Amino acid sequence: MITEPLQLASYQSVTAALPFAVDPAKLTVEPGVAYSRSPIKIHDYAVGVMAAFGSVVEHIGTMRGLPAQTMTLNRRHCGLALNSGQLHFLNGYGTLLDTWPIGPDNGTYRTADDRYVHMIGLHPHLRDALLAYLDCANTAVAIQSAVEKKTAQRLEDEAAAAGLALGIVRSPQEWLDLPQGTATAGRAMVDIDRLHVGGNRRLGPAQHRPLEGVRVVELTHLVAGPTVGRLLAEQGADVIKVQPPVGDWVLPLWLDVSWGKRNIALDIKGRRGFSRFCDLLADADVLVSSQRPAALSRLGLDDEVLRRINPNLVVAEAACYAAGTPWHHRRGFEQIAQAVTGVMHTHSQGLPAPTVVSVLMNDYLTGYLGAIGAVAALAVREEDGGCWRVGASLTRCSMEALRFLAPQDNEEYAPVSTADLVDFGVDQVGASGIFTRLSPTVAFSHTPSYAERATNWPATTADTAGWSVSKPSVGGIDVPHSPSKLARENMIRGLVPCYGIEDRGDGGGGLSLASPLLMKLVEEARRQP
Repeated sequence: MITEPLQLASYQSVTAALPFAVDPAKLTVEPGVAYSRSPIKIHDYAVGVMAAFGSVVEHIGTMRGLPAQTMTLNRRHCGLALNSGQLHFLNGYGTLLDTWPIGPDNGTYRTADDRYVHMIGLHPHLRDALLAYLDCANTAVAIQSAVEKKTAQRLEDEAAAAGLALGIVRSPQEWLDLPQGTATAGRAMVDIDRLHVGGNRRLGPAQHRPLEGVRVVELTHLVAGPTVGRLLAEQGADVIKVQPPVGDWVLPLWLDVSWGKRNIALDIKGRRGFSRFCDLLADADVLVSSQRPAALSRLGLDDEVLRRINPNLVVAEAACYAAGTPWHHRRGFEQIAQAVTGVMHTHSQGLPAPTVVSVLMNDYLTGYLGAIGAVAALAVREEDGGCWRVGASLTRCSMEALRFLAPQDNEEYAPVSTADLVDFGVDQVGASGIFTRLSPTVAFSHTPSYAERATNWPATTADTAGWSVSKPSVGGIDVPHSPSKLARENMIRGLVPCYGIEDRGDGGGGLSLASPLLMKLVEEARRQP
């Protein structure tokens, strides 16, 4: 049973959106020390969302004939999962193998009217367009000089018109006063809606895993959308991730969220790629998309076309701004969502300037919400059939975090360290060697969570690959990972103790994994005897 009030409130907020009842008495939450220093109690928020995921997975499992289960979570483990890319290693070394492009084009700057805006360049095409708009070099001094010539509102409006990712750092009330804030506040944590009646596909009984036999096509990027696919794969789904042959991708994030998937390259804007994509959709159960809400329609895949291709499909969407809201067409990222909704404002009270929370809470939790909705829709489809749409957004997720407030100094904090991999890490052999990562956060009593396939690089599966054929079980479940031997034997290299993926030492963000300061700390640590 969940007894901690904030954790229970988080759980109830999510499960209120479900079309069926779940039983919190089946859940146990172990205590754990936080690492993210903030008045926003992110660890407790995460516990509730992840526990809700456990509940819907257990629900569909029992529907399919698996035994009723209990589930166990750990508070610290749940918080660590919001920075799982930081705790991801290949042969003992962090998977940050390139200079991850976190430059001055990603940051918070003061405007002419003494306010702040947060901007994200990240990908080369976005960075170049942002710098062209600002008409400056990619240095903090040059960007600040350009930003302080305009008001915050003018910057936000012009950036939106240009398709750039930039948002004003608002207070929670300022956000609610906007039509976009009002519209977002009126949404459930996850939207679950029937698109069409009909359809006759049913999953039927399961032998060992709650989502065995579920076929998932994933058309996503970065973190939130791919997290949906990873979570489904860890419960037995067959996930095929579709990636453009050429495009933007960030290696450490790709590796973190590609567990359990087959990765294929398809140019779905071309005739052959589109035809192949539609072939996959025709036999799929779930389409996971993290395109902006209108993007599928622009590809020729509006609701009516999807229904004709597959009247049994569950479409699970993750976006920064929810479909049907005034800003649905705008670009957004984790940090933009924190800025516009009031999270940065609330988190930064007492700091000299606003800063992001030191975890990727919106990215990962929105992924969990999308997975919750997808599993819930599959469960309803099992009884009633139909074609379904599921939606989760970074901004709705970010708004919810503001319900879980307490004085920052009301608890102790312990930095992220190798000890966390000893406690919660697992090793798994992949094509490139031994990967070490955090284990899945929900421990089920009968059906362990795991990724049958280790993470891998883009396009490592042929684009002609079809769905896996279920084979009769001979000996039950063979879990391919084990508690991390590399962590226990002190073979994890270069993990500097810190309080999050973005930790500048005062509870605020700004020190990224690729920052010169952190690289200096890593080098100093390596020189120690």
